[in-house]
Amino acid sequence: MRAALQITRLETRALTLREIRARDARAFAAYMLRNDYQKHVAVRYASAADVQGFVARSLRRQMSPNRTLYHLAAELKATGHVIGDGFIQLNRPQSAEIGWGVHPELWRRGFATEIGQALVAIGFERLGCSRMWAKAFAENEASIRIMEKIGMRRERFAQDQYVGNGLRTDLYIYSMTADDYFDAAY
Repeated sequence: MRAALQITRLETRALTLREIRARDARAFAAYMLRNDYQKHVAVRYASAADVQGFVARSLRRQMSPNRTLYHLAAELKATGHVIGDGFIQLNRPQSAEIGWGVHPELWRRGFATEIGQALVAIGFERLGCSRMWAKAFAENEASIRIMEKIGMRRERFAQDQYVGNGLRTDLYIYSMTADDYFDAAY
């Protein structure tokens, strides 16, 4: 039996990304339950108990030898407060979807871009992905700008897509390859 891969801490300019801990549930609930946050995500939690369940599932996945989902907490280096999260979902061999979220009170400060850049680095440098992709609801202009800032290119526009929980919406899908990542200027 192989050991589960753990993602060690990764620091950006202002953030530390790390594996989720049980005590993160309260900080996640502080933004994941907000309407302004939920309008941009497919997975919408209704209560603090739902968020606690998400954290419990994430903790169990951390121990799986066949782990395909890495969900990380993003905390401010200056304070240690959790202000966001990110995920890497391995799907086809060497391909992964990434996504991020930040507390709405901290939008437009570059934190989501830092999370996105860190997820791309983890995917290509630690997980050995050859392609990474992300999606955003068509009206989520901020996430579309972030995908472009982190070096992704628009792959396609998908209309009326089922994204879960009975929700259908238009999406933009962006991607990048390992060659794009490793050939990019610093």
